[in-house]
Amino acid sequence: MLKKIALSLGVAICFSSSAFAQSLVIGDGGAQECYYSVKHGDPGRASTITNCELALRDPNLSKKDEAATHVNLGILLMRAKEYDNAHKNYKLAIDMQPKLSEAYINYAANLIYLGDFDQALQASNKGIELGTNKMPEALFNRAMAYDNLDQYNEAYADLKKALTIRPNWQPAVKAMGNYEVSSNAANEK
Repeated sequence: MLKKIALSLGVAICFSSSAFAQSLVIGDGGAQECYYSVKHGDPGRASTITNCELALRDPNLSKKDEAATHVNLGILLMRAKEYDNAHKNYKLAIDMQPKLSEAYINYAANLIYLGDFDQALQASNKGIELGTNKMPEALFNRAMAYDNLDQYNEAYADLKKALTIRPNWQPAVKAMGNYEVSSNAANEK
């Protein structure tokens, strides 16, 4: 039986929970502190953002760790609702490390905040294509892009996949609760 999916879901609801993927920094120093701040839920305090910016000035930072720090700084900037600055950091990370899936996953979330759903879909697809241990976040972001492009079946399918990987993950569970599934035959009347 064919199903039709209907959804009305705003971006604010979609991202009220964390759907971000921090990037691990190997080593010590400011870049690693930036990573830990993101991992432990720092809301984007100005002092933490400043510390991450200072970490990027370390001349001994590897390109990989520099890109990861740009991703982590981008997450903090998004949490502080500084979406344009976050956008710049994700672009820098992608330019430095084009195979860093977490950069694309977070870039997609930021693009959704900015209302650029087509680009968010492309960024999500790239993050998924590259592979990641943050696949539920990648699928969630892609689902939100699909939803905002009125591609409800695809959005619903991605949310189901995310829940298959991480059962009872609250951002996906809450988003699934906004869908109404009905048969096509009932909708034709």
